[in-house]
Amino acid sequence: YPDELRRHHTPLTVFLKGNYNLLETDCLSFAGSRDASSRALEWTQEVSSTLAVEGYSIVSGGAFGVDAAAHEAALDAGGNTIIVSPSGHNNPYPAANAELFDRVEQNGLIISHRFPDEEPARGGFLYRNKTNSALSSGIVIAAAGKDGGSMAQYEAAIKQGKQVFVPAKTVGANPSDGLEQMRSSEQASIIESAGDLSSKHSFQRGQKTLDDW
Repeated sequence: YPDELRRHHTPLTVFLKGNYNLLETDCLSFAGSRDASSRALEWTQEVSSTLAVEGYSIVSGGAFGVDAAAHEAALDAGGNTIIVSPSGHNNPYPAANAELFDRVEQNGLIISHRFPDEEPARGGFLYRNKTNSALSSGIVIAAAGKDGGSMAQYEAAIKQGKQVFVPAKTVGANPSDGLEQMRSSEQASIIESAGDLSSKHSFQRGQKTLDDW
């Protein structure tokens, strides 16, 4: 059972498909709007790819937009990635991303709270958000409106004591109403690149602290 889930969010049951060993690696999560702008997706790919090359496993929810961009960039860079699925393993969601799920199953890990044949359930997406951030020492939220899943993900990560990283205004990521709210708080770190994240990230291999907050 994943240690990070035991500490931060404890689903009664989890189903794993793929390389279980990735649960023991250093993970960083990604989240963001499904209708993220092209610039937000480009930036997500740049950051995810760099972090994957540095040895981090990239965690996200397998959805359209930022999620898919983060997973695909990690795989294309030859790195590791983990999908936290809102549905059972036999029903990839969204169905249009089935090819991505297949690719991650072969080269990464898929984790789900749902029994294999089950569809997503009401409230399951919020549950997935908690697991997405719980698995990692920090999370990048690349695009966010003022309402919706990205803001819920932000709130879940803060409650878990995770570091939250958001793109600087100069990056040009949209939607940005939610990002503006995060930037104005003291609970998120503003970054322009993966290099910024690495310098601000309080995670050292084998040790997790929040000393730089």
